[in-house]
Amino acid sequence: MPTTLTQFTSYDEIRAVLGVSDEELEDTTLALSMYPTLLEMDLGDISSGLVDQYLAIYALAIKTPEEQKLLDVVSVFSAYAISKHLLTALPLFSPKRITDGRAETDRVADPFETVREGVNSMYPILRGRVKAALQALGAPVTVAAPRLYFSAVGLATNPITNT
Repeated sequence: MPTTLTQFTSYDEIRAVLGVSDEELEDTTLALSMYPTLLEMDLGDISSGLVDQYLAIYALAIKTPEEQKLLDVVSVFSAYAISKHLLTALPLFSPKRITDGRAETDRVADPFETVREGVNSMYPILRGRVKAALQALGAPVTVAAPRLYFSAVGLATNPITNT
């Protein structure tokens, strides 16, 4: 069964994270098949079985507190993950002026600067909470490979004069 974005989060929650209306970011845009695919990739980076585990818990009638916590955290994470993917297109689908003849709205030059900062700062926090909720259920969590750091050091002696 193919997944839909609404199994993980609502379109309104994504719009709330971005601070846009349904006129600026329509349901038809959010219903594109690439968004659930991107979300599955993000969740798969946390744990390869997370999507299947989430959908299995989602289908349960009665959930344990740990299972409900996983659903809640993944739901919020999903809204932020999709919002993070939409950040690049945010200025394009948000008009500068909205008017209905009498009322109008103007936006500042970069109205999404704080939105970008907020989404980018919340994303790793929520990712950590998803991992913690998975670990509470005893599920395996993908561990990122440690970063290798290196540096360059000058020669101890001059190769020409050998001093």
